[in-house]
Amino acid sequence: MTEQNTNTTAAPAADDSSKDDKGNSATKLLMGMSVLAVILIAGVVFSAVILFRGEDAGPLVPADRSADGGNTQVEESLFEPEPVFDRANRVIYVPLDDNGVLLPQSRPGDGRPADQAPGGAMLQRVHGNMDLPFSTSDGPTRLTENGVATGFSRTAQGAGLAAAHYVGYLYGGPDRLKMLVEAGLLSDPDGEVKKANLMAMPNNGPASAMPMVKVNFNSDLSLVEFGYTAEMRDGTTQNQVSKIPMVWREGTGWVLKVDPNGMGATKVPSFGAGWASWW
Repeated sequence: MTEQNTNTTAAPAADDSSKDDKGNSATKLLMGMSVLAVILIAGVVFSAVILFRGEDAGPLVPADRSADGGNTQVEESLFEPEPVFDRANRVIYVPLDDNGVLLPQSRPGDGRPADQAPGGAMLQRVHGNMDLPFSTSDGPTRLTENGVATGFSRTAQGAGLAAAHYVGYLYGGPDRLKMLVEAGLLSDPDGEVKKANLMAMPNNGPASAMPMVKVNFNSDLSLVEFGYTAEMRDGTTQNQVSKIPMVWREGTGWVLKVDPNGMGATKVPSFGAGWASWW
């Protein structure tokens, strides 16, 4: 979706230009976060246009829960006997522990490109209605005391996995947002979340990891983009993209950084170079 200017007030005087710049930034972030909140609601029906994982990608965790690479057998007894489909017909595994099952980890190969999918990826339904990705190569490896996954690798794949988790909490209502804040996994120094009125959203909001992923990786600050193809009411389709900045904090790992310069929503004509389906 493209951003729209909704400011209908009179233009400020020339000596208020710096104040106007700050206002525009706040308005831009508010608009972007509001659009993102709509995009990220799990009730949106999406369909991936491009579905590729790269020749060297580890396989998705199959029905027997056996992942590729080393000692990565996943305990079948930790999940409900049968998985379920989500609205995009993806297989979702339902763990007996509402917080999710941490998968055994194996070291990925060297020199992975940023668009390479994490190994042994599987979607788990945590907290009742959040379909989030877990992997056998890039985490998560820990759960916080309040049940938020963490311990993602300092890689493009780890940043993408972490972003898929934390953005679901960000827009999941006051209770889910509180979990993210208490776990120390949200950076919002200017209080932009409060300005965007995310606390007014319903509690226990659903989340569904979007199928297309693109990571502009930097080991200190990465921009993770998620995409899907939306089916519009008039029968046409649009390729929607949301942008999530992720900052690395020593001792904590990846943290979602609320940033008006990096965060927002847009649309693209196609999912080309750099885009891939990871789950």
